[in-house]
Amino acid sequence: MKKTMLVCLVIAMTLSGCGSTNSSNLNNISQTTENTTKQVENNYIMAGKIDSNDQVNIASKISARVSEVLVDIGSKVNAGDVIIKLDTQDLQAQVDQAQAAVNTANANLTNAMNSTRPEQIAQAQAALDSANESYDVANKNYERIKALVEASANTQQQLESAHQQLTVAEAQKKSAEEQLNMLKNGATDTTIDVYKAQVEQAEAALKTVQTALNNGTITSPISGVVNAKSINVGEMASPGITLASISNTNALCVNAYAPLDIVGQLQEGQDVVIKVAEVENTEFEGKILVINTKLNSQSRNILVKVALSDPNSQLKPGMLAEIGLKE
Repeated sequence: MKKTMLVCLVIAMTLSGCGSTNSSNLNNISQTTENTTKQVENNYIMAGKIDSNDQVNIASKISARVSEVLVDIGSKVNAGDVIIKLDTQDLQAQVDQAQAAVNTANANLTNAMNSTRPEQIAQAQAALDSANESYDVANKNYERIKALVEASANTQQQLESAHQQLTVAEAQKKSAEEQLNMLKNGATDTTIDVYKAQVEQAEAALKTVQTALNNGTITSPISGVVNAKSINVGEMASPGITLASISNTNALCVNAYAPLDIVGQLQEGQDVVIKVAEVENTEFEGKILVINTKLNSQSRNILVKVALSDPNSQLKPGMLAEIGLKE
């Protein structure tokens, strides 16, 4: 009887132990399954660097010394804001000189095209009458001395002097006639065309120096944040040399690299999630913009460009990001 009771007790303890063990094992399996599921949901398969999809490098179009820098790294700017001013005193002087040349050319053209005043014609007529009289006197004197020379009463030298006086008088008479005719008939078409060409040339020169003067004020072409500045007051700015860089923080993207064996899981337009180490416990929304078809020969990875949504402006270009697929 005692033996039978002992056997039953052993069996009961065994069954009890087995039940406890099975329960513990089930709990462990359940916990492991939960952790595995969580890891699958947060499966980040790519990594890359945040960049701006809208970034510009600011450079000067002229060579000039910097007189003022209105921004620094981190400054927020709007499109059209002045960020750098150059010393333009010499350019302003050139503009003033070119404007004076334009004014003179226009005045010459206006005078040539305007009708002649009566007093101008009267003055020209008086000059011609005087020139005719001088010519007549010189001509009579020449003829008289010529006759005397032929009669051997005057020398050849006197005749030559009289001839020179006649030649000068004749030239003055001709010039006075031409001046009077021009005033009566107005400027010729050829003369007008010359004056017009002079106006156009002066205006072109003014436009050139005015453009150079305007380039002395450097503005931002986009709204964003200054993320680089490489010029200071007093330094020389040269064409093509970057003075500052501006990024539009509302147009961020991630240039990520995906291993070749997972590219098949990706497609353009696909929604993704993004996490950044500098912003803890936060996932950002994103969308795949471009999947490069060219394989990087060194890393054997594919470049994937992802648009990034950052409504609270927490992210900055240069931060490292991990990208995962939405389940």
